[in-house]
Amino acid sequence: AEMPGMYAEGDFDLAGFAVGAMERGATLPADVAEGDVLLGLASNGVHSNGYSLVRKLVEISGLGWDADCPWQDGTLGAALLAPTRLYVTAALAAIGAGGVHALAHITGGGITENLPRVLPEGLGALVDLDAWELPPVFRWLAETGGMEQPELLKTFNCGLGMILAVAPGQLAPVRAALEAAGETVVQIGRVQPGDGVSTLGSLV
Repeated sequence: AEMPGMYAEGDFDLAGFAVGAMERGATLPADVAEGDVLLGLASNGVHSNGYSLVRKLVEISGLGWDADCPWQDGTLGAALLAPTRLYVTAALAAIGAGGVHALAHITGGGITENLPRVLPEGLGALVDLDAWELPPVFRWLAETGGMEQPELLKTFNCGLGMILAVAPGQLAPVRAALEAAGETVVQIGRVQPGDGVSTLGSLV
């Protein structure tokens, strides 16, 4: 990870990892096709990505980390450091329902850089930005830094921490499984011929 400004001389980073096992032949992405429906799962904040920029924007704002948060109760620091949502339980339930062709974890690089990574050559995504509301934390960051929509979309999750590509015929059971697992689910678009992410509407 690139984290400018985090480490002073003599500091070090301690990291861990996990190894998982899966059934042979169950690898995703698989069978992504034109017309697959894109479902977004709500995030609950910045989700551990983009914090070099977040720290700079807080500095620009002139607020301290213990200042009242401009968009919700509590301090600015607590709001910006909300623990990242984990989607493992919901993702497994959706996969079990059948018809999930891909899952894109929206981390560093935002929607425009992470979603194409799970799409095969020759296919892109059409995303309707009017399908969900930009959460207040991202609106504040955008206004504080004068960020335009393209920069927001390639930097932050913008309210969606995970995006699934689902076969249209399996949309109802997959959505039901996700909602039963406690997720807020938004239908945000579809897979189409092309490459990259094309957008309709506006977040800001």
